[in-house]
Amino acid sequence: MGYRSKIRMSVGWIYPIGILSSYILAMVEWAIRNNMIKSGHFIKPVPFFTFTIVAIFFIVLGIIQLIRYRSWLYPVLGFLVGFGTFQASFVMQQHSDLIRVTYFVTVILIILFVVINWNTFYSQERFEINSRRLFRLASERLNEADDGFTGRPYAAGKVELEKDELLGFVRFLHGSYIVRPFYYESYVCLSFSMNTSLVVINEGREVSHVIIGYDGSITVKVSDKDYSDYHERLSFDQLCASLAGIFTRFLDYYKEGLESRIMIELKSAK
Repeated sequence: MGYRSKIRMSVGWIYPIGILSSYILAMVEWAIRNNMIKSGHFIKPVPFFTFTIVAIFFIVLGIIQLIRYRSWLYPVLGFLVGFGTFQASFVMQQHSDLIRVTYFVTVILIILFVVINWNTFYSQERFEINSRRLFRLASERLNEADDGFTGRPYAAGKVELEKDELLGFVRFLHGSYIVRPFYYESYVCLSFSMNTSLVVINEGREVSHVIIGYDGSITVKVSDKDYSDYHERLSFDQLCASLAGIFTRFLDYYKEGLESRIMIELKSAK
């Protein structure tokens, strides 16, 4: 099995799939209702059932994202969009002016909410995309193995570097939304995750991370949630060693002034 199929689909992909499915369902319901109207049934042509299903879909998905990412923004947005979708079915049926006004207010609230929190939404999306790319790269040459997840960190040896080089490298990775760094007295923790939002965490070791000490030591820890996103049972030590190799290689690129190679390599793992 190719490495591109080793990781489960992101929750974000459910949105386009769900919206596309809703359009198809709406067309089917609209056709059924129109046939029933032609047959003499007194019903409205608006696909009310589809609107209700889509409204519930947005609300439920927001709750799922709250559980997965630990960010309150998703259920709030899910509720607003779901409520607006439900209202839209009544607006199309030309109900009272009050319904139209409340629908307009809901749309304005959605726009304002997205604009105000755009940086958080954008950061979360970019962090998750690049975290998935990191894990795909790490598993590219790994095969299934008997040993599974372990809770211990993996010591991956040492590299030669200066403190200023490390800090510059970390700033580049952070600015490119590859990791979120947490600075400590003797090391930097580079956090990444396919699940928990890096925007909401308060401690780098809450999620998967690579710790690089100012003495050059490297330690890797993959979280249980991220490891469980693999379809296959991979060797945990090999996965951690592979991640350490990626960051070591990226550090070498940075020291040689080849930062563009980091992004090229990441983007190759689609």
